[in-house]
Amino acid sequence: MRKIASMLLFLFLIGSTLQGAGFEKHGQVGDLHIDITSKKSLVKGLNDLTIQITKDGKYLNDAKVIFKVFMPQMPGMPYMEDKKKAKFIKDGKYIVKVNFSMRGTWQIRVYITTKDGEKYLYKSSVNI
Repeated sequence: MRKIASMLLFLFLIGSTLQGAGFEKHGQVGDLHIDITSKKSLVKGLNDLTIQITKDGKYLNDAKVIFKVFMPQMPGMPYMEDKKKAKFIKDGKYIVKVNFSMRGTWQIRVYITTKDGEKYLYKSSVNI
């Protein structure tokens, strides 16, 4: 009985660790540093993402940030996209709720326009 209880506790702890692993992606575009994070691992369906942007080590608080994910058209499958304006929170952080409608490789685009009119495009991808 002790062995079974120990095994169940072990499996529970491993499952909790894996589920709480979260998601992080870091990148650079021009003089901007971009961190995209989620408290949970990304899954098919809705995901809450935080985008933190810094320029020269300082938070970029006054930008317009559009977050887009898409999967190109493939044989037997249409083009899929989710594009949303990210909401500013504080300390260079913007939040967005993104829908990955199926598993696979999704392209990420972050369109950033500063208050001075400078435009940046960050490109990356993620596997769901």
